[in-house]
Amino acid sequence: MVSLRGSSDTRAIVCILTDKFKVSNNWVSHLSLATTTILGVAGFIFALKDGRFRNLKLFSASEKDDAFLVPGLQNLGNNCFLNVILQALASCKDFRSFLEWVIEDARDTVTGEMDQHFPLTFALSALLQELCTVGRRRSVSNPREVMLALTDYARNFNLTSQQDAAEALLHLISSLQQEIVFCYRPLQSSNLSDILFSRNLRMLAPSEGLHGLMELKRWHKHLRGPFDGILGSTLMCRTCSSQISLEFQFFHTLPLSPLLHSGGSNIMFGCTLENCLKKFLDTEKVENFFCHRCWHGAALKYLSVIGAPETDIEKLRNCGGDDQCDCKTSHFLERMPWSNSYSHILKQLIISRFPKLLCIQVQRASFNMYGESYKLTGHIAFPLVLDLSLFAPSPIGLNKVEGIQMSSKYQKAEASRNSDNLYRLVTVVEHFGITGSGHYTVYRSVRVASQEEEEEEEEECEELRWFSISDSEVSRVSESDVLGAEASLLFYERV
Repeated sequence: MVSLRGSSDTRAIVCILTDKFKVSNNWVSHLSLATTTILGVAGFIFALKDGRFRNLKLFSASEKDDAFLVPGLQNLGNNCFLNVILQALASCKDFRSFLEWVIEDARDTVTGEMDQHFPLTFALSALLQELCTVGRRRSVSNPREVMLALTDYARNFNLTSQQDAAEALLHLISSLQQEIVFCYRPLQSSNLSDILFSRNLRMLAPSEGLHGLMELKRWHKHLRGPFDGILGSTLMCRTCSSQISLEFQFFHTLPLSPLLHSGGSNIMFGCTLENCLKKFLDTEKVENFFCHRCWHGAALKYLSVIGAPETDIEKLRNCGGDDQCDCKTSHFLERMPWSNSYSHILKQLIISRFPKLLCIQVQRASFNMYGESYKLTGHIAFPLVLDLSLFAPSPIGLNKVEGIQMSSKYQKAEASRNSDNLYRLVTVVEHFGITGSGHYTVYRSVRVASQEEEEEEEEECEELRWFSISDSEVSRVSESDVLGAEASLLFYERV
């Protein structure tokens, strides 16, 4: 179908129709017919433009809707890796809201010019708002202010040479946290030492009472951004049914390895994002690990069999079985047969806290037998809506961590909120080329207010549209185009 956009398009149609009539021997009759036909078609076109055939839908109005575009970004010298991250963050509503909240909250606590205290936060917030502007004309924004502010924090990360996009995201997030922590101070606290952290990364209130809880809540918002999740690592022995360790750490991105063919050079056909998540969270056996509890149990049986003194047996029985005891020094245990293979040690990762914005990094870089890096090629199927309910942790075993009690009611409430585990795809980053070089492009979703006329009544509604962006070049694409990308980074936002 053809869309009417103006007089230039009308003249183009007339020219096309004119070319269809070639001059022949009986050119007079043809010329008469051509003239009549052209005048009729021209009148019909102008009648359509005047709205006289409103119910006759021979022409599509999609061109008018497709004219909506988002701004592109200038490439200031090999910085496509940063441009795709900025475009991705522009589609993350929770991240934009976080920056706005930090700026608004800091007005009550910081004196002086705000842009001097928060240069990166201000520059980034302004640029992301600009990238969210939808218009009918092509526009290109400049990331220079963000790059200058980021350079002050990531001095060893060259923003004008080819870099990894995932690494750029981590530098940007850590630089923002560094800026916020340096500039922000609690209302009633003199310095950062008033905020205490436990070994398992849990914040402790600086003081007791209502004021301490309010300060703790403010610090949670500042230091736990929308990309911050908590990853737990548990080590268990199935032989003696003991939990050896349980550790936690923050994460900003989840690095997932794809399923590979037997040769290991390409991604397995039919590999899905859920397969990669399952592989990441699956238990793995730890070889040659010394389990102290298994050893103490075996030692106790060995002393009983050889008839060792009761004092030695009682000492071993009362021992806690940790790695700091001196039970091994007993001369009765020097000849005890032991092998670490007697213990069956398993390690498993759990996502203890899901972030508001989940960034998944598909690890496509690999190494061959000669230590040379190469890129894993192949498609990994990913959904528009990701359900992480199957990967949510069980509350069993997490009730007590290093002396900190967790309410069982709180855990049940968290586990029952299945809607918190639903995520919507907002951005896909794709890399072209080999490891260490190439070009990044991004698919980002934008909600556009569309207008539909029905019987002279206008109705406004929001429509989700996808755009393909390569630096300054922007074009509209379909969902099928997005789902067919060989993703390197996937950005999901909690529904």
